[in-house]
Amino acid sequence: MVRLKDIAEVCGVSVATVSRALNGLTNENKERTAFICQTAKEMGYYPNAAARTLKTSRSNNIGILYEDRMNHEYFSSLLDELRLEADALGYDLTLIGRGSGEDNGNYYEHARRRNLDGVIVIQADFDSANVIRLATSSIPSVIIDHMYEGCDCVGSDNRASMERIVRYAYDHGHRQIAFIQGQLGAVSRERLAGFYKICAELGIRVPEGFVREGKFHDPEGCAALIRELLQEAEKPTCVLCPDDYSCLGAMWELKTEGMDIPGELSLIGYDGIRMGQMIEPKLTTYRQSAERIAREVMALLVEAIEAPEEHQPRQITVEGSLLEGETLKELSR
Repeated sequence: MVRLKDIAEVCGVSVATVSRALNGLTNENKERTAFICQTAKEMGYYPNAAARTLKTSRSNNIGILYEDRMNHEYFSSLLDELRLEADALGYDLTLIGRGSGEDNGNYYEHARRRNLDGVIVIQADFDSANVIRLATSSIPSVIIDHMYEGCDCVGSDNRASMERIVRYAYDHGHRQIAFIQGQLGAVSRERLAGFYKICAELGIRVPEGFVREGKFHDPEGCAALIRELLQEAEKPTCVLCPDDYSCLGAMWELKTEGMDIPGELSLIGYDGIRMGQMIEPKLTTYRQSAERIAREVMALLVEAIEAPEEHQPRQITVEGSLLEGETLKELSR
């Protein structure tokens, strides 16, 4: 049975490079990618999970830790992309629960007893002792949008993305820009830092009260905070929302109350969910690349599983893209 490690040795590259090449990632040299793919074909490589299990005594099963409800459009998209990547590499995905009996509340013991080859932590209380123990254990793991010392992490460009969003609003004439952030955590801290940094660089004054702490995936709360912002003596012309779902829900509520968007107020979302591009006005937002994140996560994890002696933990940032939409009004400058 040909393994990724075997192909890597023949080609003189790392297991991660082989994984990326076989999954069509474009950040590798085209000639080298073609050489790796051709070598794999000639060696008879095929990601057959059953055969690999017999040869390696591994389960070919990867655990997914996702503590929230499965109703978030972006995370649903990310889970689907991870499933496709895992399937292409011959792995199955299994959601990790808190276990029962003696394993109750212990993610690590639950994962170990199920003989999981690796774990992907997507959404969790990253300060929890049980989550930290799992993420920093001997079980290979990749953390999404959070960093533990010595662990693999793949995240969106949270700080740089906010800089791009604010600059985009600035270029459209906006100087009164408010920011509703999600609940405090690594993602919100990075976005807030990016917001303040670019405002300082552009000379945008941020009045007291223009930054509000909200929640992710909370349209009612987002709408309430926007109403509060519009009661301020100094009103914003543009509000940055914590995510698309919150932004769309808030926009719907405000429009039913007679507000013209973007005529009276501009809104910008975050995530790039499909629904935001199917409504009128089309949502201006920042799209996270679930596809690229999934590919990078699986490349790191497969290397850690199949070539642990070569693997060095890394932190990878994945750039997204700004979707122009129709909810940002052009102001005179």
